[in-house]
Amino acid sequence: MNRSKKRIIYNITKQCPYSCKFCVMDAGPKCRSEELTLGDKIKICENIDIPNVQIDLSGGEVMLRKADSNEIIDLLSKKFGKENVGISSSGFGIDSEEAAFLASRVNDVEMTMDSVPEYHYEYRQMLYHANAAMATDNLKKKDVKVGIQTVLTRVHYENPDILWDLYGWLRKHEVDEWSLIRYFPSGRGERYANLELTDKENEELVNYIKSLCDKNQKLKLDIHYLLPGSPKSHQCRCVKHSIGILPNGDVTACFWGLDGTGNIKDSKFYLGNLLEQKLSEILNGPNAVYWENYCGKCPLSEEDE
Repeated sequence: MNRSKKRIIYNITKQCPYSCKFCVMDAGPKCRSEELTLGDKIKICENIDIPNVQIDLSGGEVMLRKADSNEIIDLLSKKFGKENVGISSSGFGIDSEEAAFLASRVNDVEMTMDSVPEYHYEYRQMLYHANAAMATDNLKKKDVKVGIQTVLTRVHYENPDILWDLYGWLRKHEVDEWSLIRYFPSGRGERYANLELTDKENEELVNYIKSLCDKNQKLKLDIHYLLPGSPKSHQCRCVKHSIGILPNGDVTACFWGLDGTGNIKDSKFYLGNLLEQKLSEILNGPNAVYWENYCGKCPLSEEDE
C-alpha cells in the first residue's frame, strides 16, 4: 500500500449469523446492543473527510442487513471511488444479484477460509466455509476480484495438509489473492492463546505455502507484515498506515487491539468517535499524533527491546 494512503477498516456491525470461537469483534447473532441506525452509519461515513484512503467494510457480517450495507457501499464508492472500497465478508448473502451489485462498486471482496469447505474446522461454525465457497463462485462469475485470507493457527501447523488442500481449492476456483494472517489472541481469541504460533512455527508454515504458490503465478500471495517472510516493514502500522472504526463509531489506532468483548482493550488505542468529530480532527488528537510518530514494534506482539 502507498504509505500516504491510509487503510480504514470500518466494522459496521457486530451482528453475524456465526459465533466463531476466536472472533476478534466478539460478533454473533445476539449482538444488537451497539447497532447504530442507518442514519448514524451514514454520518460516520460522511465524517471520513480525509483524502487518499482505502476503506474496507467489515463486521460482524456486512451482508446481514443487505439493504443498509448496500446504501453505505454505494455512498463510499461514489465518494472515494470504486478502486478504494473493499468488502470483508464471510460470504453470507452474496448471491448472484449481490455479486453484480458489488461488481460495479467495490475493488475486491475478501473472505476467510481456514480450510476447504468439506473439512471440519472446529473453530468455525457449520456452513461458514461453504458460504465463502459459494460466494467466491458468484463473485468470480461477475469478474469481481476475490481474496481469501487464512489465519494461521496451531491447527494448520499440526496438519499442514489442510493448507495443501486449500491451496488446490483456491487454484481451482481462480481466487486472485491468498492472504496469510498471523493469529493474535484478541477479542474472543483471548480464550484460545494455545492457537498462537511461535515465530519459528509461523516461518515454517509461510515457507511451506510460499513453496506451493511459487508453482502458480496466477495466485498472488500476500503475507501479513508481522509474519516471518513478509517483505513489508515490521514496524507498527497504527495510524501511519491504518485505523479501525468500531460499530459504535469509536476510532481505534489498532483494529487488533480489542478485548474479549470486542471493545478497545487499552485507552492508548482510542482516538475519538466519528459520531462526534470528523476524522481530520480525530487524527490531530494527542493519541493519534503519538501513534503517527511511533516507530517501535507491534505493541501486541512484543515489547520494544
